Amino acid sequence: MDDPRHREAEALLANQGSRQRTECVVAGILAAKQSGHMERLVRQAVRDELKSLQYQPPKTLPEETAGETQLTDLPDSLIHALDEI
Repeated sequence: MDDPRHREAEALLANQGSRQRTECVVAGILAAKQSGHMERLVRQAVRDELKSLQYQPPKTLPEETAGETQLTDLPDSLIHALDEI
């Protein structure tokens, strides 16, 4: 087995008695089923919430605010950086 998870699971299972192995496998299968069911429920709840949201675009676009930067807002080292090259 190349997968470390498989090796770990095999070691854990090998350390169980035969009746405990059966119970361990059954518990694992039921836990996986419950986990899958919970995932579906959460996905459905998120999907329903997203459907009810109303998107409100921002009042100013990022391009507009970027153009409003003044030279006085920039550090002197950045303003004169090209002069030094």
